[in-house]
Amino acid sequence: MRLLAAVAQDIRFQFRHGFYYAYLVLTVLYIITLRLLPESLVHPALTLILFTDICALGFFFIGAIVLLERGQNLPQSLFVPPLRLHEYLLAKIFSFLFLSIASAFLIMLGAFVGGQDLIWFIFGAIMSTLIYTLFGLVFAARARHVNDYFVKALGIGLLISLPIFAYLRLFDTPLFYVFPTRATLILLDVLNVDYSISEKLFSVVSLVIWFFILSGITYQRFDKHVRHPA
Repeated sequence: MRLLAAVAQDIRFQFRHGFYYAYLVLTVLYIITLRLLPESLVHPALTLILFTDICALGFFFIGAIVLLERGQNLPQSLFVPPLRLHEYLLAKIFSFLFLSIASAFLIMLGAFVGGQDLIWFIFGAIMSTLIYTLFGLVFAARARHVNDYFVKALGIGLLISLPIFAYLRLFDTPLFYVFPTRATLILLDVLNVDYSISEKLFSVVSLVIWFFILSGITYQRFDKHVRHPA
């Protein structure tokens, strides 16, 4: 019950600060753009839109929300009642997961895109949202202010987005398979390209491993810098 209440509180907070309205506008614009494109470009454009959409939500919006809360001293007050740290973090993750997945499916349905590999696509969208939200939380935990956060988040965001060059067939290297974005691009693109089962399974395993690594780092950073700040 505490977790559900925390998720509901986060969603209200996001509504109050206009995040849902902003994403509604973006979603409509994305759908219009996809509907205007030639049919041959719809699938690759959808992959790129969802990739940037999920990354932007996880990296930038989650950081902005955490810093807004810290500016209002909300995290410290949340830990006064018996709200545990993992519940606080799960509330953030679930509330953003709801927003991101809702936006992704509205974009996909609005562009009349579907396919037989929908399960792989759904898994990729969910896990990618979780991972990039955790990335955002990792940097938000130590950020002193919004500008500090955006500089750090933008730097790491650009770095891990390098596999986009492979997707665009501009440059490729086996090192890109270390990045979670390589797995994200494969699973978001399965409705367009017939990837091998080994590539899809590798992508699933990669995202799961990244999820557990980032979960541990996020918990440690929030325990040290938010719940027990020096």
